[in-house]
Amino acid sequence: MGCTRDAFLDALENLTADEFKKFKMKLLSVPLREGYARIPRGTLLPMDAVDLTDKLVSYYLEAYGANLTALVLRDVGMQEVAEQLQETLGSGTHPGPSSSPLPPPAPALHFVDQHRAALIARVTDVDGVLDALYGKVLTEEQHQAVRAERTSPTKMRTLFSFAPAWNLTCKDLLLQALRDTQPYLVADLTQS
Repeated sequence: MGCTRDAFLDALENLTADEFKKFKMKLLSVPLREGYARIPRGTLLPMDAVDLTDKLVSYYLEAYGANLTALVLRDVGMQEVAEQLQETLGSGTHPGPSSSPLPPPAPALHFVDQHRAALIARVTDVDGVLDALYGKVLTEEQHQAVRAERTSPTKMRTLFSFAPAWNLTCKDLLLQALRDTQPYLVADLTQS
């Protein structure tokens, strides 16, 4: 882990003040992979190389952070620094005429993410699911917000509105609640 941070830091410290400023400006506009947030402008612009290295790793993790850093370096005309970074990390991405990094293998979506639309449309016993999630995944306020909805699809939509804050364990608990209350639906979706 320290090796990756050191490689990021070495690459950023090899930039002149103007190049470093261009790097930060490009980082504000480069397209990001789905699921990653942009470092806020007010946070990014005053950063030095050490702070930016930490922020790159915390926002984009090491593998994607390396690809993104190399992409931005190439986009601001620093191909040699980008190549050196990738050689140091042994990332396996090769600079070429395209300025986009090689995509990593797509992570498999969790069952509840993969079948979100079908679950919203087809779950009929939402109250049973809510009861299983209450206190483990849902707060009292969230539980009441879902129960206040009139139809099952709107209840499920409201339930899914809380999902961005859930980790894998929360999604697993939802899946188990669905297996317990809607076993045939889960079996049908699993086979599709």
